[in-house]
Amino acid sequence: MRIGTLGCVLLLWVAAGCVNELQPGGQHVSHDHQELTVSGGAVIEEWAVEGDWYVSPRLMAADGASRAGVLVSLLGEADAPLMEARVVTLDGVGEWVPLEAAWSEIDQHVAIAELGETGVAAELRILRTDVSMLDVLRFTAVVPEPELTLDDAAPLEGEVDAASAEIRSELRGLGIVTREQWGARATRCTSGDSSKRRLAVHHTVTGSSDPARQMRGIQNFHMNTRGWCDVGYHFLVGSDGKIYEGRPLHLLGAHVGSNNTGNIGISFIGCYHTSGCSGLGPSRPGDSMIRVAGRLMGTLSRLYGISLSSSTVKGHRDHPGQSTTCPGDNLRPRIGEMINIGRSSTLSGGSSPSTPPPPSTGGSCTHSYGGTYGNLACSAGYQCCSGSWRTRGACGACACVETTGERGCTAAAPSGPPAGASCTHSYGGRYANTACSPSYQCCNGSWRTRGSCGSCYCTESTGERGCGL
Repeated sequence: MRIGTLGCVLLLWVAAGCVNELQPGGQHVSHDHQELTVSGGAVIEEWAVEGDWYVSPRLMAADGASRAGVLVSLLGEADAPLMEARVVTLDGVGEWVPLEAAWSEIDQHVAIAELGETGVAAELRILRTDVSMLDVLRFTAVVPEPELTLDDAAPLEGEVDAASAEIRSELRGLGIVTREQWGARATRCTSGDSSKRRLAVHHTVTGSSDPARQMRGIQNFHMNTRGWCDVGYHFLVGSDGKIYEGRPLHLLGAHVGSNNTGNIGISFIGCYHTSGCSGLGPSRPGDSMIRVAGRLMGTLSRLYGISLSSSTVKGHRDHPGQSTTCPGDNLRPRIGEMINIGRSSTLSGGSSPSTPPPPSTGGSCTHSYGGTYGNLACSAGYQCCSGSWRTRGACGACACVETTGERGCTAAAPSGPPAGASCTHSYGGRYANTACSPSYQCCNGSWRTRGSCGSCYCTESTGERGCGL
C-alpha cells in the first residue's frame, strides 16, 4: 500500500492516550502531555520535504521539551524507521538527534532521543524511503517526570499486599490477564492511593488487534518517553473481551490531569472516536468489552463502597479542566450502559474464592449477593451442588447459568442451533438465529429487541467475529 494515496493527514494532540478537542488552526491541545499522532500514513501529503526527509509540523510543548519519544506501528514486521528529532527554543533550533530504540516487538517500536536542552517545541523527521512501512506514529516531546516518592497517602506494606490479593481474587472468576501474563515491566511507582471513590473511562488511541502486545507498547511508551513509573491506567479492556491488569490498583494512577487522586483509570484498548481512528481497528467497542467493563465496575464498587452513577463514573473529558474528546464519541455514550451492568453484577458472577457463598439446604443454593439458584446452576467459577457452592463442573454440566448474582438464573444454551435465518450485524459478522447483543436479538434473519424471539442461544462477543455460546 502506498501511503501517499490515503488522503488527509490526521494530526492529533493527546493526553495519556486520549484524543483532545480541535482548537483553532487545526491543533489539539492537551492538559497533560503534548503529543502528535499521525494515523493512516498521510505523512507524505502533509509533512514538509527537506532533502531525503519528511519533517513534522512543530510540536509545541507548553510544559517544556527536553526529550522526544515515539511509538510507531508498522504495516508488517520490520525494524523501526530512521527518525531524528530536534529541540526548538526561543533562540532558534537545535541539532538533529537520532532516536534510539528503547523497546521493539514485531511491528511496534518505542524510540527516544535526549534533545540536549529544554525548549518550547520539538520537530521530528523520518527518512523518506522508510515512510512506506509506517502505519501509525505517536510523537511526544516532554520534560520527563521524576520518579514518584512515597507520600503520606501510601498504604502500609501489609495493606498493599492485602489489597492486591483481594482484587486479584475478585477478578479471578473472569480470568483477568495479570501483569505477569501479558509481560509487564516491574512498576517503579511508590505513591499510594488506596481510598478509591470514582472511576474514569478512557481509550488508548492505539491499535486493538493484539491487546497483550499493545499493552507492552503502551507501558513502554509511558515509561520510556514520559518518564512515568508505569502504565498510567489501572485496568485496560481488550477487544478480546478480557481485562488487562495495569498499574497496581493501590497506587496513584496517571490518566486524568489534576484528577488522579481516588480515581481508578479504566481504558479501552483501541480508538473509539468518530474521527482520527483510521488504521487503528474498529472505531466502535464490541459488546463483550462493554459487558466486562460494566462487571469490573460492579466489583470495584463493592470493594471500595463506590455507588455507581454519572457523578462517580465519568469519561476523561467529563472531568474538570480537561480539553479532550476521550473516551471518544462511540464509547462515551455507553458509560451509562456499563453503570447499569455494574449495578446488577460483578465480575465473578459468584462469590470471590476468598469468601465462599453460604450454603443452603435442599437442592438449591442461596447466593451471598442475593437470589436462590437451582441445583446445577453455574456462575463463572462455581456451581450449585445439592445445596452447596463448589468449583464449576464439580457436579456435572450446568442446567442453568447465573446471569446477575441477584435474580436467579436462566436455562443453559441448547446443545444445537435453533432453526431460522442468521443475521448480519451492522459492525460486521453473521450471527445465528436467536443470537443476542445487550439490546438486540436475531429473529429469523432480522435484528429485534432482545427477548422478542425467546431466550438467547448465543451472545454477540465483539461486533465483528460472530458470537459464542
